[in-house]
Amino acid sequence: MLFFNSPTHANEFSKSDIMFEKATKAVKTGRYLEALDIFELLAENNEADAQYNLALLLKSGKGKPQNFQASLKWGWLALLGKIEAADKLVDEIKEIVPEPVLRSIRKEVKNFVKTKAEAGDRLAISQMGDYFLLIPENPEYKDAYLWFLIASAFQIDDGIARRDKTQKELEGKDIVSIQSKALEIFNNISQNMK
Repeated sequence: MLFFNSPTHANEFSKSDIMFEKATKAVKTGRYLEALDIFELLAENNEADAQYNLALLLKSGKGKPQNFQASLKWGWLALLGKIEAADKLVDEIKEIVPEPVLRSIRKEVKNFVKTKAEAGDRLAISQMGDYFLLIPENPEYKDAYLWFLIASAFQIDDGIARRDKTQKELEGKDIVSIQSKALEIFNNISQNMK
């Protein structure tokens, strides 16, 4: 089953919405390769619903041979994009894929989001904090805190609450050094946004 997006208002269709609708119609009529190509374009733009649909198609082997590695990458990215159904897909694939491959995919997901975050993508900045809580084998609170510090400085939704919640998992000696590193990254991102 695919996750379908819908525009906020009936008359507000963006180019992305039109492409998504076209991909959805392609799936419904069995033109899976066409759907894969469109969902992949949208997924590369960090659109979580497209990432989820791409992960589903790659997992099922419709349009292209099954590819659990690519499916897991897009599934994790959809999970970072708040697509709750991606959690089940990710869990199923993690049971199949060996640990060395999992490590490689985790790194690929991190690099995908980090590149966008460092370029000033506000969604990706917040997703970097989530990455360190959700994707590694065990939560990495120091790195999550660093990115939530940056998210809160950019006044990204829930950045302050998530920063404060993550900070409770840290020791005081770590907090100060992480804050210094966050300032450096924040300044670099600010420069990239100009």
